[in-house]
Amino acid sequence: GMSWNVGIFRADNRDDILFVADDQAGFGYFRNFGKTRRQGLEAGLSLPLTRDLTVGANYTYLQATYRSAEVVDGSSNSSNSEAEEGNPGTEGTIEIRPGDRIPLIPRHMLKLFADWRVGSGWSLGADVTAVGGSIARGNENGRHQADGTYYLGSGRSGGYAVLNLSADYEPTAAWRFFVQVNNVFDRKYSTAAQLGATGFDANGNFQARPFPRNAEGEYPLQHSTFYAPGAPRTVWAGVRYRFGS
Repeated sequence: GMSWNVGIFRADNRDDILFVADDQAGFGYFRNFGKTRRQGLEAGLSLPLTRDLTVGANYTYLQATYRSAEVVDGSSNSSNSEAEEGNPGTEGTIEIRPGDRIPLIPRHMLKLFADWRVGSGWSLGADVTAVGGSIARGNENGRHQADGTYYLGSGRSGGYAVLNLSADYEPTAAWRFFVQVNNVFDRKYSTAAQLGATGFDANGNFQARPFPRNAEGEYPLQHSTFYAPGAPRTVWAGVRYRFGS
């Protein structure tokens, strides 16, 4: 009764949409952008250990990269053009090179699961979802390095794993009662990250101009890594009734 699958894939996309920098306007705009590539491997396994207990796993390795060169805004990236010229904290651009990772897409994704039919209409389920870290938006060149002064944060979101549990009870063919608990241990994690300027210091106080004017006559800003928080522990229960003959 064991089942398994393995797949290898590659997709080369042309004319993707990317927000690019425009030095003339001082801002940027969306336009069609060269090529990107997503390639990797998917594998799955489902194994019945007994008549009532099944375990399994699904794994994906995904390599998502730019395949064309481009210049984009990198004002919050420590390796931007102005920072490399000795003016950190000010607006600048970064260069994307073929092979650089696409932000917000993790390389590794793993799910482990188990389903157990206890008997007398009861069934229990558990799964662990693990996701690897990803590059923050604004760090498309992968070269951001925090200096603790003008630039804070790693420029990436860390990996995480959460445990989910479920229970079902079907006293008859028509009735079904269920309860689901996601993120059982209430793990604090982030699903995405982005580089950007911050107007607050480490104590949460607003600071309009944290640094004095530089040699170019500009006031540098402090930049940080912002995170999108993952869902906290969630519990819900419900009942379903199936109509029919």
